[in-house]
Amino acid sequence: MTAALQAEWTKLRTVRSTPWSLALVLLVTVGLGAFVCSLNQTEGGGGDDDIVALSLAGAYFGQLAAAALGVFAIAAEHSTGTIRATLAANPRRGQVLGAKVALVGALVLAAGLVATVGAFLVAQPILHGNGYTAANGYDVASLAEGPALRSVVNVAVYMALIGLLSLGVGAIVRHSAGAMAIVFTLLFGPFVVAAMLPESTWRAMMGHAPTAGLSGQEHGAPSSPWTGLVVTGLWAAGALLIALWLMRRRDA
Repeated sequence: MTAALQAEWTKLRTVRSTPWSLALVLLVTVGLGAFVCSLNQTEGGGGDDDIVALSLAGAYFGQLAAAALGVFAIAAEHSTGTIRATLAANPRRGQVLGAKVALVGALVLAAGLVATVGAFLVAQPILHGNGYTAANGYDVASLAEGPALRSVVNVAVYMALIGLLSLGVGAIVRHSAGAMAIVFTLLFGPFVVAAMLPESTWRAMMGHAPTAGLSGQEHGAPSSPWTGLVVTGLWAAGALLIALWLMRRRDA
């Protein structure tokens, strides 16, 4: 397994899509989060706005960069045919996939933590300047507090799970564009369908969607934060198990 990890690490760090994807996780999550916060303001009296969730709003699109890393980590090898050399060097296909899972999960988790902490720290002063202060009925959020820290960490974990879900889809489809199209549909399709359903129906649907781990971080979410992460984790595990089953039965 050590040799498999070293081989996969060499491939990941030498592919240009890897640093670009990790950089986009950070830039999109922080940048869009700051932009969304700049558009929100309050004149006092308190309200239902979740200032932590507003800070992390950029993760809705930052997750696409995490998904791209997961897809390209394996689909690019199939597109170029280099997967044959990989499996010739290590015919243990489960070990190859396991090494990719470990590295993609660790890289996206690390990038996600930097991105979510950065988004929170950048966005809070913006929200304070737009009226979200204690004087106007909003508690000041701090990473020293449990709820804010939990949300920041949970969103980073969610991004890592999306990276693994995308890795599984990439291994199943074996084509980068097709895999990204499927992942894009999984992540944003439920929101489109939900807009056409009664509230009770769409809440139940969103609680079982791959994005449950992210939407579960908000106030009034259809599922609790931890339940949402479990749902996203089950989607990722399902995709990876199918990918492993197919890898062991298909030619490279």
